[in-house]
Formats: sequence, structure tokens, C-alpha cells
Amino acid sequence: MLAGVSLSVPAGRRVALLGADRADNRAVLHVLAGVEHADRGAVRRVGMPCWPFGHRKFLDLAGTLRQNANFLSYIYGVDPGDVAAIATELSGVKLRKGKPLKRYTVSERTQLALGLTLALQFDWYFINERLPRVARSRIAEIDSVIAHRLSSAGVVWATTNPDLVAGYCDAGLVLDQGALTFYDTLEAASEAYQKLTAGRASKRT
Repeated sequence: MLAGVSLSVPAGRRVALLGADRADNRAVLHVLAGVEHADRGAVRRVGMPCWPFGHRKFLDLAGTLRQNANFLSYIYGVDPGDVAAIATELSGVKLRKGKPLKRYTVSERTQLALGLTLALQFDWYFINERLPRVARSRIAEIDSVIAHRLSSAGVVWATTNPDLVAGYCDAGLVLDQGALTFYDTLEAASEAYQKLTAGRASKRT
């Protein structure tokens, strides 16, 4: 996946992670976020990283929403009541007292995970291709909260299509055969990425 990579990503930047293989992009994103660990070397983070949007493995499915909120509040030093209240409001899921998360539907657990994620403020956020899907009736509210959270944090947004993040990201990481290169502008990263993909396409013809 990565080989001999050594680089620094400036804090507070909105960085596009550009790679032709979605599985590789996802794996690199998970290493950067700390969801998975590198086999060799180290990733040093300044500030508090969030797990990638849509990731649900941080949930304790045997616990209730309140129990999960209590655990997160202990880890991140915030008020558990606030975490639970924000997660409940943003998820739109009707809760039952004492009901463990494993007894909710997959869709409900996804929304509860997103609610818990947005109840906390992180220093780095990670997005794989697209923002999480939510009910149409909640799109405006969720988008507003996501925009607020991301406005005071760094972002790494993985995609195979630079056009998806044009106008948002201001820097880039290009992933190519285990090499990861940082570019200070999205334009430079997109140009390098397009040359790589065009070169691969010409070799196949």
C-alpha cells in the first residue's frame, strides 16, 4: 500500500487524497486517521483525529446510545449529556431507554454513529469519496453541522476524481504505487494525478 513514505501535511489544510484505486485510498485514509496501524514506521498526528465519516466500528453495539456517549465523553473530555443530546437530535432516530445499539436497524446505527461523530469537535476529519448519506429531510441540518465542524479543522478527502473536491480542497496528496506525494495546491496535485492516470491508460492501449 505505502512504501518508504516520509512527508508532513500542514495542520488546518483541506487536502485531497488522489489515487486511482478506491481500496488503496480507503486503506491510506484509515492509516492516517489511526483506524488501522501501519505495519512499519509511524504516523505522528498533531491534534485529535476523527475516524472516517461512515466508520461505525467505534460503537459498542452491546451498549445503549447513552453508554456510548458516556464512553466518548470520558475519552475526549466533554459532557456526556451534550454528546447524547446532540447525537439523538442529529440522528433523527427514535430511541428507547435501555435498548442496545445492536437492536437498532443497520440504517439507524449508521445515523446514530454519524450523530455521535458530529457531537464531538476534532482537529482532523477524513472523508472517503462522499459525505455520509442521510435522510432527505435532514440533509440541510447535517450539512450545516458538518460544514461547521470542518471549518475549524484539517480535512483529508480521498477520491479518484479531483473534480469532486475542486473548489473545496486547497492541497493534495497523490497516491501512486505505494508512493505518497504532497502538493501545496490542489491544481498541482490534480495535474500530477491526471498525468499518472493518462500514462496508465496509454500503457493499456
